[in-house]
Amino acid sequence: MNSVMETLTEEFSKFNARFRTVSISHLKEVKDELQQWRQEGIIGKKFYEQNYGFFEFDTPKMPTQPHSIIIIAIPQGIISLAWQYHGKTRQVVLPPTYRFSNDRARCLELLSRVFEKEGCSVARAILPFKLLAARSGLGTYGRNNLCYIEGMGSFARLEAFYTDYVFPKDEWQEKQPLGRCARCTLCMNACPTHCIPSDRFIIHADQCLTYFNEFEEPFPLYVNPHAHNALMGCLRCQEVCPENRAVAHPREEGVTFSETETELILQGVPKDQLPHTLVAKLQSLNMDEYLPVLPRNLKVLLEK
Repeated sequence: MNSVMETLTEEFSKFNARFRTVSISHLKEVKDELQQWRQEGIIGKKFYEQNYGFFEFDTPKMPTQPHSIIIIAIPQGIISLAWQYHGKTRQVVLPPTYRFSNDRARCLELLSRVFEKEGCSVARAILPFKLLAARSGLGTYGRNNLCYIEGMGSFARLEAFYTDYVFPKDEWQEKQPLGRCARCTLCMNACPTHCIPSDRFIIHADQCLTYFNEFEEPFPLYVNPHAHNALMGCLRCQEVCPENRAVAHPREEGVTFSETETELILQGVPKDQLPHTLVAKLQSLNMDEYLPVLPRNLKVLLEK
């Protein structure tokens, strides 16, 4: 291991993060794999455009041509948010991975500091993180198509960055599924929308509750209102997964929203008309980006 790899390993370990590196020569393979899913009908056109259409496979402008991609996994726990509603305080959870700004900034600062000493630079990558993690050996795919990281389970935030530093090893490899999944169907049985099939590995992503929670269309009528369990995303398959039971995931106590703040969210008041204090709370959770769907998502949880 060279000194840069040793330094990165030591620095990332300070906040229990892990990383792998791959050559940018594999970008076409990543893009082609996603397009193959679309062409074969495994991923629907609408889902593909909404979830994969923003990826940028052209490398960014940097002082010199980027050579490598660093994919990083940072452990995150569930956040419990308190909402005051009709004279009572209701707890609503926010799953891991939705908060990103602090972890992204921390990774960028660390990488910039390390590579600057080598005369190299770094830039954020907007790529399919789960696929990169699986292809680099950083993670493995579960039956629920979530990415599992050793020591973190599926409770990890992924980030990726380009650098013009030349790493001594390209860690690109074939994707590996979790071995346990071959004999386990707990996530299939727990899924509230039955989007995890038994006849193929890739889930029916456009039927996943997470997908419905992230976009503004009304919830399908076949989704039982009692199935909703989180402000964003869904935790059902992760809660029952043995891989997650094997690692500690302490729940974090988050901010409290007053009765007035709760009503403003439920009313769908635009961001520029919200009190600065409420906007700050939402930004601390990166929930300001999901403000259009929060009234609908929060309402169904508070009225359960």
